[in-house]
Amino acid sequence: MRHAELLVEADVLRRKRGGDGDADARRNAGLEATRLKRDALNVVAEIAKINRAIELLGPITESINSRLNIVHYHYKNWKDVKETGTYAGKLSERLGGNGHVNAIKYNAEVIAFLQNAHALCDSLPYVLNLYLRVVSFDSRSIGWTQQSIELLETGARNLGENLLADRLVAFSKQPLFSKLQDIVNCAKHKHLVPIFYANGRTVFAESDGEWKASETDVHEFMVAVDNVLLPLVLDMLRLTSQHCPSS
Repeated sequence: MRHAELLVEADVLRRKRGGDGDADARRNAGLEATRLKRDALNVVAEIAKINRAIELLGPITESINSRLNIVHYHYKNWKDVKETGTYAGKLSERLGGNGHVNAIKYNAEVIAFLQNAHALCDSLPYVLNLYLRVVSFDSRSIGWTQQSIELLETGARNLGENLLADRLVAFSKQPLFSKLQDIVNCAKHKHLVPIFYANGRTVFAESDGEWKASETDVHEFMVAVDNVLLPLVLDMLRLTSQHCPSS
C-alpha cells in the first residue's frame, strides 16, 4: 500500500512540474517526485526481503521443531541412564580411581543433549534476523557477537519491539548460556569435558584440559538448560511469530 501511495504522490508532483506556475515551485515538485520514486524503490526492495524471509522460514521452522524433538529425545534418554552414570563413577572410586564416569551411553546422551540445545540457541540470531532484517540473510557473521546483538537490538527497538530487544540482550549475558557455550565449544574444538563422581554427585571437569572436577553439577545443569534456557529461546521465537507475515 505504501508503494502505491508513493507512486501516486510522485505522479501528482510530476504533473505539477510540467504545468504552469512559478519555476521554483515546478523545480521543487520535480525534486520531490524524484525522492518519492526513490522511496518507492526502497519499499520494493524491502518487500522483496520480506518475501525471501518468508521463503526461508518454512524449512527453518521445520528445523527448529526437529531440533526440539532431538533435544527432548536425548534428555529423556539421559534421565533413563542417570543412575548408570552415577554407578560408573562410584565404581571408579571404590576401585581406587578418581571417580571418572566412563559409561559410554551416559556420556553420549549428555553431550548429544547439550550440543543440540546449543545449536538451537545458536540459530536464534539468524532466525531473528529474518524478522528484523538488519543483516544480509547470506551473512556468515550473524551470531552471538557483540556487533550482531547490537544490530538486532537496534532493529527490534526501531520496530517498537522493546520486550524482544530486552530479552535478547539479557539472554546474551545469561550465565547458563555462557556455561553451555563453554562446555560445547570445548567438546567441539578441543576435547570432551570429562564427568566425575565427587562428593556424592556427578560433576563436569574444568574445561582447561586438566582432569579436575568443577563445581558444575551435571544433573542440575542439564535440568536448568531444559527448564530455563530453552524456554527463553522459545519465548523470543514466539514474540517474533506474533508479528511475522505469513505466506
